Amino acid sequence: MKNSPSNCPKCKGMGWILDVGTNTASKCVCYEEMVQSNRLKFAMIPDEFKNLTVNSFDTSIYSNNQKEIAIRAKRIVGGYINNFEEMQQQGKGLFFFSKSRGSGKTRLAVSTGNALIMHKSQRVRFITTLDLLSKIKETYSNSDEYTEQSLLNEFYEIPVLILDDIGTENVSPWVTEIFFKLLDTRMTYRRITIITSNLSIEDLKHDERIKSRLRRMTITIDMPNEDIRRKLGTEENNDLINRLIGGL
Repeated sequence: MKNSPSNCPKCKGMGWILDVGTNTASKCVCYEEMVQSNRLKFAMIPDEFKNLTVNSFDTSIYSNNQKEIAIRAKRIVGGYINNFEEMQQQGKGLFFFSKSRGSGKTRLAVSTGNALIMHKSQRVRFITTLDLLSKIKETYSNSDEYTEQSLLNEFYEIPVLILDDIGTENVSPWVTEIFFKLLDTRMTYRRITIITSNLSIEDLKHDERIKSRLRRMTITIDMPNEDIRRKLGTEENNDLINRLIGGL
């Protein structure tokens, strides 16, 4: 069995090999694997999406009138990853949009993040908008020094932020101010933001300041208007039922 970076017999999980005689250190062969492992942990990607790739995004599962939309979305993402350095210089992220829940928006957005971790050595972080707002609210009741600003600073500085399900939050002056500061700072410093939503930028309930920044800092990718998650769930359950009837 292959050793994981944490139990490498050469460096004992340190990533560096110490030479006592010369008082020097050199990178272990597991060093890059350790770095990648740490990036994946930092990303906080949900377990169901952790190993998914853009190549494995199956467009054939969509119905005929939606399949071409899925193929086009996959091609755009492939081109985005291949030209990521240019996109990064321009500060251009992605805005995955479909009116249908379960259309594959989050799946393809996270697959993009996985590719940027594995092939472009990027630090990526995934969070839903509701979880982000919840974490900020938690800082108000903390007795330690972890404040709203210190939490926001973390999300300002993440090189690639995947912000899932914008538009599900209740818009208030407080929420608007949080999102404005987040998006304005990330746009100013050209940090990549990848967003998913069931609403188009124009239909978001946020004010024009936020919409204008989203238009500037993201490329919209239309996703199929089909609940493929329900379709797959039904197929999986029917398969399990047939297997249970047959005794597996």
